Amino acid sequence: MFVASLDLAIKFKVGLLMLTRRQYLFLFVLISSACGLLFAATSSDKSAGKAAEAANVKVARIGETSPDWQLRDLHGSNVRLSEFRGQPVILVFWATWCPYCKKLLPGIQKLHEKYSEQGLKVIAVNIREDWKPHVYWRNHEYTFDAVLAGDEVAKLYGISGTPGLVFLDPQGKYLTRQAFSDPEHPLLEKFAQHFLATHEN
Repeated sequence: MFVASLDLAIKFKVGLLMLTRRQYLFLFVLISSACGLLFAATSSDKSAGKAAEAANVKVARIGETSPDWQLRDLHGSNVRLSEFRGQPVILVFWATWCPYCKKLLPGIQKLHEKYSEQGLKVIAVNIREDWKPHVYWRNHEYTFDAVLAGDEVAKLYGISGTPGLVFLDPQGKYLTRQAFSDPEHPLLEKFAQHFLATHEN
């Protein structure tokens, strides 16, 4: 009965197909706890996807494996998304001028410190930049990875503003896109705990 209810919720409320049971469980928790955020994000994803297709821009689709991409980090080294296959990944799209990013990033740092050794990967993707992200990162002493010039990657996921967050499961599947600035947002902990717990088991 639980599986049937979960299937119904996924098919008719989210519209996602071909997800694993692990992804079903995470999305069920997300639907129950995020108070409609996923519905808005899914609707927005469809609109963004249509606009991107009209402009012949490749797009990532929820429930499917994310396309691979490569950007340079703050030290000039290449960072490729596929390097982190096997780990749950959170992409945080940000800019130095964004006041909501300034609110969110300290919470992301805490999440990184708490779960990075257990396998959680957080990557800050700098977009729409007009200043010096290297200086900003150093001044705030953030220790999670940051990559530069990510505007094309942002388009890939339909990110049009900051901050934007993309959640990928350990198999690289695109689970959801969110936009919030609360550094204590419950989805952050739920995502990390869910996938790290199932990975350990």
